[in-house]
Amino acid sequence: MYNSRVSTANPGLIQFLLDDSGSTQECFPGTTDPAYVWIERFGGIIMKELVARSTDVNNGEGVIKPRYYISTLNYGSSVEPWSKEPLDIEEAVKRYTEAGNSFGLGGKLGGTDTRKAFEAAEKILAKAIKDGRFKDSFAPMLFHLTDGLSQSDASDVAEKIKQLATNDGNVLVVNAFIGTETSLEYKDPEDFTGYTTEQEAGPSEDNIRLFNMSSPMPEAVYINLTEDGIFPNLREDARLFFDVRTKDMLKHVIQVVGSIGSRADRTERTYDEG
Repeated sequence: MYNSRVSTANPGLIQFLLDDSGSTQECFPGTTDPAYVWIERFGGIIMKELVARSTDVNNGEGVIKPRYYISTLNYGSSVEPWSKEPLDIEEAVKRYTEAGNSFGLGGKLGGTDTRKAFEAAEKILAKAIKDGRFKDSFAPMLFHLTDGLSQSDASDVAEKIKQLATNDGNVLVVNAFIGTETSLEYKDPEDFTGYTTEQEAGPSEDNIRLFNMSSPMPEAVYINLTEDGIFPNLREDARLFFDVRTKDMLKHVIQVVGSIGSRADRTERTYDEG
């Protein structure tokens, strides 16, 4: 499982859940930037990675092919779709760029109803896996980017999402905590071992919940992250739960998306095969 190549015939789907609650107006620890700015950066860098994986060079000119689609939901106490339907990567980047490299975040959606956001994402993903474009593709990936605080529990909805599947594998739920308050000790990506227990993810109950909502790391993702030297000391039983303490971690966590291709050669880049 998780061996399908990403191509125009079988494109990958990335579902963003972006926390735009009032608490994201608070500065990221050790910086003068609000948390929502870091969430914007994270999403933007992921899109740049997907563009790179979708671009072929022909006679010196780059051609972006629809190998990935992006669906984005901004949420707080309410959920606001960034687009009505998943956008192919070229259209998504065009929209993001024209908006000033922004998903429109600003910490302006009040409280944090994570459950409502996951319920909205579940509807999109349940529809997508039946779509002819995605049913044979590498499993969709849900990227939840948040400062960790929530007034509702989305655990049971996350489990429903994990049961959704394409013919290649179950949907992967990735939770990225934009913050520093965990019990795992590490300094940088090279000594990051990944989270394997609730104790490491805690002591915050919100973080423990995010950890449990995250998918176990598939072998294909683990192999790419370790063999490519992204997280060389990652433990095989780690969950797809990350905390973003530094810009280096921000840059490296996005390679979870890169794991769809990378060393395992799951991204087809030729014109003949898409």
